[in-house]
Amino acid sequence: MSTMLKEILEAPDVVREVIRVNKGVLLSISKEFKERGITNITTVARGTSDNAATYFKYIAEAVGGFMVSKFAPSVATIYDTGVNLKNNMVLAISQSGMSTDTLTVVEKAKRTGALIVCMTNNANSPLAKLSDYHINLSAGEEVSVPATKTFTAQLSALYLLANKLSDSSAKMNLLEIPHILEDFIKNNSGDLRAFAKRVNSIQNFVVLSRGIMLPIATEFSLKIMETCYRFNRPFSTTDFVHGPISLVEEGFPVIMLAPGSEFSQEYINMATRLNLLGANIIAFTDIKEVEEIATQAFTMQPMRGMETPFVYTLAIQLFTYYFAESLGINPDKPRSLNKVTITV
Repeated sequence: MSTMLKEILEAPDVVREVIRVNKGVLLSISKEFKERGITNITTVARGTSDNAATYFKYIAEAVGGFMVSKFAPSVATIYDTGVNLKNNMVLAISQSGMSTDTLTVVEKAKRTGALIVCMTNNANSPLAKLSDYHINLSAGEEVSVPATKTFTAQLSALYLLANKLSDSSAKMNLLEIPHILEDFIKNNSGDLRAFAKRVNSIQNFVVLSRGIMLPIATEFSLKIMETCYRFNRPFSTTDFVHGPISLVEEGFPVIMLAPGSEFSQEYINMATRLNLLGANIIAFTDIKEVEEIATQAFTMQPMRGMETPFVYTLAIQLFTYYFAESLGINPDKPRSLNKVTITV
């Protein structure tokens, strides 16, 4: 079995472990966050971790009402500018905890008096040691270059953090997610393999979704590029109609992540419009109207809102692995990439 596939299949246990090991530290972070009256959170991350940070922005603002912004690392590393983050919680997200740019941002933010919280898969990493609080992703060693179980761990930890910081009640019991993921693996792996093989001729496509699913679409886009070498770009369905839709012509491939949600009618409208333009629509959806319009559709199970990113993450990870497999590519070792990427 490929290492990437093995690590994807560890997702249910990864979620359980994140819940188990971080109860104490999440309480401590919440206590200091509220005692200091912090209302703004600033994230710093790259790559897959930055996609997880986008997910956090959605849930922290939607559930907790906290403003979340992203720090551009080059402001600190290249422009050498000191930004006053005294009244912020700086949330640094990194699989390895070794990225030079992330460390530089955190060092400067700490000098201004920011509350520093990090999230890594290595409790002994430089970032973990530099931070006031460390949230342990507890995913175990991730050997395959594409980050899969780490992303699932990040979503889990970030959901717990957003809920702990918020005064409102949780929208979902994360303890239910491992069982849901196990059922999805059992019931859908074979069909996803066949689906990926069926659509593997697509080139130069766009990935569309909306709201809390947008960071999942962005992560999907990244995974397809790094493991399957197929160029694509993710868009919010609303941003797509502000110009990029002019790309669409007869046969142009569009992948839609379209779960039944507050955006169901928008997904139906988008699929209808794309169909009229002649697009080759490939949909992951549980919306009957979108399934009927799509050229190819993978039927997803209906889910409650906050569960959806977790199940779709598993779906797109498995799809990406099987897509690479169908192309004869080893996804464990993408060309030109290393497990730890050092940037400034």
